[in-house]
Amino acid sequence: MKKLIAIFLLLATTFIVNAQNTPLNKQQTLDYIEKLYKATYQFQDIKVLSVTLDDKTLNISLTSGNVFRKDLTRPELLAIKLVAPGYNVSYSSDKYEILFAIQNEIDAKKLKKALEHLIEILKTEKSTDPFGE
Repeated sequence: MKKLIAIFLLLATTFIVNAQNTPLNKQQTLDYIEKLYKATYQFQDIKVLSVTLDDKTLNISLTSGNVFRKDLTRPELLAIKLVAPGYNVSYSSDKYEILFAIQNEIDAKKLKKALEHLIEILKTEKSTDPFGE
């Protein structure tokens, strides 16, 4: 009986550890980015309404009415830059920011990792745009 309980506990622990290490899928990653970005974005009285994905383009809608479309297909590394009014996650070669006005560096690092994960997922998918590359 003790062996049976020990085996059960070992299997349960293994299952829990494996479940925690399962990478997020595209929608889960996008949901994570949206939730964290809504919480950490700070610029005047403007808030993030939504973060969505259109094929391989990230769409950021703000309460100001602006919608920013960010290309996620560039073959460059992402970088975190401190620029007023906060941290930006952008491509390393230029000022093309993907996410901007992030309150703190810790959240900027999390968002950068999540974007990198999303970009890796998108690299494996075929484009749904009939005229895209």
